[in-house]
Amino acid sequence: MVAASVWYVTCFYRFIHIEADKLSTLQAEMHEFMTKNGVLGLVLFAEEGINGTVAGDQPAIEKFKQYVWSLMNATDITFKDSTSEKPPFHRVRVQLRAEIVGLKRRDLVPETTQDHHLTPKQWHDAMASSEPKLVIDTRNKYETMVGKFKGAIDPEIQNFSQWGEYLEKTEIPEGVPVYIYCTGGIRCEKAILEMRTRGHENVYQLRDGILGYLAEYPEGYYEGECFVFDERVAVDHNLKPSTRFGICPGCGLTAETKNVCDRCDAEYFVCATCDPTWGPVCSKACRDLWQRHGPKKA
Repeated sequence: MVAASVWYVTCFYRFIHIEADKLSTLQAEMHEFMTKNGVLGLVLFAEEGINGTVAGDQPAIEKFKQYVWSLMNATDITFKDSTSEKPPFHRVRVQLRAEIVGLKRRDLVPETTQDHHLTPKQWHDAMASSEPKLVIDTRNKYETMVGKFKGAIDPEIQNFSQWGEYLEKTEIPEGVPVYIYCTGGIRCEKAILEMRTRGHENVYQLRDGILGYLAEYPEGYYEGECFVFDERVAVDHNLKPSTRFGICPGCGLTAETKNVCDRCDAEYFVCATCDPTWGPVCSKACRDLWQRHGPKKA
């Protein structure tokens, strides 16, 4: 286990063709590198590329970036950085998947050069403009409830593979530019391709996603916090770990109500749905004790 006073967190992706027979080798090499260098987190490989979020001390993360650039022979891979006082991950996971982002459309593979990426500044200027536009969040409902861009449409999907279904039942006005965004940019790469198969051409995505935008415009047009897929749950406008949100022990989704456990006195979060029935406890283990023995005696 890494003993870091400050954890440096970085996320990245790259769509790049990988031969199927090389995937297992890449998986083993990445796992060995992360273990040897004290880098924790999750890295995904698929024939369409690489995607990951990892954490470690600063020298380890800088070394990791160099390793990824060399491994993928792509020095233009962008890393989105943030920090945490507590470990956001507790183990090394390197997995092989059918897709590095799960749209369930393996036929849609983005090219390395795109004409629809907007820099954070271009996106910021577009949000500031009074010109007609449609802004759509491509993330899941448990992410959008934490925060979204001002005026953005929430499709209220439960997982990204429902994006196509959402487009099927949604009328998008012709001639109006559509701006889509996600956490770090990867989902939008495929979301745009899905839209283009349905005839929507005037579509743009926020390059590097919310994380890239907040790094440059912490007081911009994003409202609330940004959900992240690690133990921080979310980051605020300054990319610092959330103190407002946690994970509900009942359903495993985003929660905002903070309580103190009746069994171990730990602080925990519970969602509005689970709060009435879950019980005043922080975990399944404490819930079992609470149901059998009641609150901890003073």
